[in-house]
Amino acid sequence: MNSVRDFIATGPLVLFFFLAGIELKAELIDGSFKKRFSFLIPFAAALGGMLIPALLYFSLSKSLGSNSNAWGVPMATDLPLALLALSLFVTQVAKRIRGFLLALAIADDIGSIIVVAIAYHKHIDLLALVFSLVFVAIFWLLAPKLPKAALFIALAAWFLFRNSGIHPTVIGVILGLCLNHEESAWLVKRLTPVVNYLIVPIFILTSLWLPWKIDFAGPALKTISLLILSRLFGKPIGIWVFGQVAMRVSGNRVIENNDLLAVGLIGTLGLSVSMLFADLANLGPDLNQVLLGVLLTIPIALLAILATTRYLVRE
Repeated sequence: MNSVRDFIATGPLVLFFFLAGIELKAELIDGSFKKRFSFLIPFAAALGGMLIPALLYFSLSKSLGSNSNAWGVPMATDLPLALLALSLFVTQVAKRIRGFLLALAIADDIGSIIVVAIAYHKHIDLLALVFSLVFVAIFWLLAPKLPKAALFIALAAWFLFRNSGIHPTVIGVILGLCLNHEESAWLVKRLTPVVNYLIVPIFILTSLWLPWKIDFAGPALKTISLLILSRLFGKPIGIWVFGQVAMRVSGNRVIENNDLLAVGLIGTLGLSVSMLFADLANLGPDLNQVLLGVLLTIPIALLAILATTRYLVRE
C-alpha cells in the first residue's frame, strides 16, 4: 500500500496542486494579495507554523526522554485536508480566509519539502531539475497558443522534476502559476470534479492504510501525546504570531485576527508530508506511534475547528 500511496502523492495528486497554483495566481493578480508584497504575509505565517511546532516538539522530547528525531512531523500542513476543512465554515467565513489559507498551505508544503531535502540529505539531481525548469519555461510560452502541445511539455516537466529528488507537488504549483486563471477556466472546470471526488479521496484512503503495531506502554503514549500537543498548539500559535508580526511590519492587514486564528486551526491538519517526515526520520519502533499521533490529531483538530466557526460569523 505504501507504493500505491507514493504513486498517488507523486502522480495524480500533482493535479490538485496544479489547480491550487492556478487559484493562487488569481489571488495574486486580482484577489487578496494584489497589493505589492502582501503575499509575503501568509508566507511569514507559514514559517511560524513550521518553526514553532518543530521547536516545541524537539524541546519537550529532549526534556522528557522521547524520540526527538520526529521533530519535523508536526510542522507540515496538508493542503487537500485544509481545503476540505474549509467547507466546515459558513460560506461567509470560507470566502474571507480561502486565499490566505491557500497561500499559507502552499508555502508550508514547499517549505516542508525543502526541510526534508536539507535535513535528511536527500540527493538532488541538478541536471534533471534544470531541464525540468526549461520545460516549465516552454510550457509558459506555449500554453496560451498551443494547449495540446503544452500538455506534453507539462508531462515532461513533471517527469524530470519527479526524478530530480524534489517532491513533484512543487512542480504542480509552478505549472499552475504559469497559467492565467481566466484563460484556463475550461481546464479548471474539467479537472476540479476529478480531483475533488476521485484523486483526493483515494489519496486520503491510501494514507490511512497503515500496518498498525501499536504498543500502548508509557513511552509510546508520551510520544503520541507530544506530537498531538506540538501540532495542536504550535501550529496555531506560530501562524498567528508570525502573521501578526508580518502585518505590523508591512502595515498591510490582509486578514482579521479571528480569521487568522481559524487559519491556524486549519493548519493543524497534516497527513502526507508529515508521514514523509516520519518515514525518513529513522524512528525505529516509534514509527507507528508517530503515525498514529498524526492521524489522531486530525479528528481533534476538526472538533476544534467546528467549535470556533460560530465565533467567526459576522453580521
